[in-house]
Amino acid sequence: MHTADDFKQLAKQTSNGQLRTRYLALYHFKNGETRTQIATYLGVARGSVNTWVSNYLAHGLEGLQSKPSPGRPCQLSVSQREQIAHFIKENAVKKEGGRLIAQDVRQYISDTFQIDYQLRNVYRIMDALGFSWITSRSKHPKQSQQTQDTFKKNFLLETILHTPGHLPLDRVDVWFQDEARFGQQNQTSRIWAAKGSRPRVVKQQQFDYGYVFGAVCPSNGNTQALISPLVNKEVMKQHLKLISEATEPGRHAVVVMDGAGWHTIDTASPFTNVSLLKLPPYSPELNPMEQVWQWLRQRCLSNRVFRGYEEIVEQVSRAWNTFIADVERVKNLCWREWIKLVN
Repeated sequence: MHTADDFKQLAKQTSNGQLRTRYLALYHFKNGETRTQIATYLGVARGSVNTWVSNYLAHGLEGLQSKPSPGRPCQLSVSQREQIAHFIKENAVKKEGGRLIAQDVRQYISDTFQIDYQLRNVYRIMDALGFSWITSRSKHPKQSQQTQDTFKKNFLLETILHTPGHLPLDRVDVWFQDEARFGQQNQTSRIWAAKGSRPRVVKQQQFDYGYVFGAVCPSNGNTQALISPLVNKEVMKQHLKLISEATEPGRHAVVVMDGAGWHTIDTASPFTNVSLLKLPPYSPELNPMEQVWQWLRQRCLSNRVFRGYEEIVEQVSRAWNTFIADVERVKNLCWREWIKLVN
């Protein structure tokens, strides 16, 4: 049997308001208070106190838990709901174009099971099955998930092959590198506004822009970046030089990047402490720099007007510095478990 102090401690620990009240009722009960007094203390009905005490005496702490309300039973069986979930997964994106909507699911249920639901109930069913209305991400038609999985699986071996043989893996830093264009053809984003309104933001029609060469080392939060009006191998060498200089003596940087035309092996040849490792084709998801660019655009640069190249450089530099000011943010956003080299 539990003591009054036990119930007092349980009441402190639980975050469930209803359960806390029941624990306090048993606390007072164990202290010898009458059920009428307990009801007065807690501002509840005496009948409720009777029920809680009786349930505890009969079933212990389990008797104080709220029992789920059964409600109206679902017209669909478990196997039918599984069939609906399979239908949604298989038809969410239609090969001929378009997308699956709740009305399609409603029609499928009606045609297959002869059960007619209101549209709002179809939404409830889809929510219970774990589906939500979310924005899709694009992918290249030639993208291969198998190739991406193989790259991640073999990353440790590829890293060993791309570093000097005498160097232990705990002296190797994995960097991710990429470029992004920022300019007057800027993107707009969601903003807070009054319900029912359609707020407008300016979208420029000019074409000044600059390229950000960015790189992050997720293991230690180091970053390096430069801004250029163009992209070529010479600018790439300048960026790799920054990474080389940021790498501590006795360590080696493996820089992971895509297969852009200026990402050639010879750009790293001047630097003995830098090696390049190419991502599989059509695999931007493997490069966390994509999330960095998204962070900069959404948090700092969307809905903005630039007077010219100089202001682009100024504002993009400010956005980049805002991002890297929090080292833990850099690590958390860019870390990938498959780049772990040592336990």
